Amino acid sequence: MARIAPVDVDHLPEPHGSAYREVMAGRDGPRINLHGTVGHSPSVLVRFVAFANELRNGTELDPRLRELTILTVSRAKGADYEFGKHANLALSVGVGRPQIEAIEAGAAGRGLTEADPFDDVERAVVALAQESVDHVRIADATWSAAAAHLSERSMVELLLHIGMYSLTAHLTEGAQVDIEPWFQRR
Repeated sequence: MARIAPVDVDHLPEPHGSAYREVMAGRDGPRINLHGTVGHSPSVLVRFVAFANELRNGTELDPRLRELTILTVSRAKGADYEFGKHANLALSVGVGRPQIEAIEAGAAGRGLTEADPFDDVERAVVALAQESVDHVRIADATWSAAAAHLSERSMVELLLHIGMYSLTAHLTEGAQVDIEPWFQRR
C-alpha cells in the first residue's frame, strides 16, 4: 500500500497543470501513480516528466539498450513498479523475453557468458549498468567493453538513464508506489 496517496495530476495548480499537460502531449490514457506521487511537488513533476521524455525520445542510445539498462537498474534496486512497466516497453522495442527473464532472475550483469541471451553490446551495457548500481564507480574494463560499441554521447546517455532510473527506484520503493489496477504485464 502506498505511503503517499497520489494526487490527481489532471488538476494540478497553475501554472504547473498547463505545463504538465504540455509535457504529456501525445501521451493519452490513464495517468500513472508515479506521476501522482511526484505531483505532490508540481514544479518537480513537470521537470521530472520532461527529463524522462527527453531521455526516451531525444537521445541516440538504442531503445533496446535503453530498456535493458532500465530493467537492469530496476532489478538491481528491487523496483518492481519500474521493472514491470519497462518489461512491457522493452518488448515493444525488440528486447526478447529471454533477455528480460535473465535480468529478472538476477543473472544479467554478473559473469555473463556467450551462452546467455545477449549480444556483445547488450552484455557490455547490462554489465556496466549492474556495476554502476552495485559500486557507482565503474571499472576501466567494464567501461571499455561498453565504450568499444558506443559513442561518447551514448555513454553519457547510458549513465543518465542509470541515474534517472536509480532515482525513480528510490522514489517508487521508498514511497511504496502502487502498481495501477489497470496495468497488465505482458
